[in-house]
Amino acid sequence: MSRTKKAAPGFSLAELLVVLAILGLTVAVTVPLVSNQVRMAAIRSAAAEFSSDLRAARMIAVSGHRTINVQVDADPANSYSYPDSRGRNRQVALPEGIRIVSSTPASIKFRPDGSVHGGALTIFEARGVSGAAERWTIAINELGLLRTVYARVD
Repeated sequence: MSRTKKAAPGFSLAELLVVLAILGLTVAVTVPLVSNQVRMAAIRSAAAEFSSDLRAARMIAVSGHRTINVQVDADPANSYSYPDSRGRNRQVALPEGIRIVSSTPASIKFRPDGSVHGGALTIFEARGVSGAAERWTIAINELGLLRTVYARVD
């Protein structure tokens, strides 16, 4: 009587190597995509926080019947500051990799009626893994109303 050998359960070395190669390719593709999304979320968050702080400064100016100055320090400082409702200076530094390309004017003055003389324009930018830049432009018109525009710049 001849007995046939039954194959042992498990994976062969070739099958294991194929699975590891597929996993390696998946990781190689997803890590840059995830880091790109994290960077985009960081610049989106910084632009949203800046817009929120500008609205807060305008509300402080109107409710306090006084002029509020938002000082924007472009690259390399990449920060801005304004007095809060209690008169304390609130200084905000942007996260690493996000920069203020320009701000015109560098000092945004909200009047007691909420208006801004001549308007203002501030541009945030961050470079991606591919070299393309994410750009957020925050524009304030003479009435003190904000508009945010997103653009991808190659």
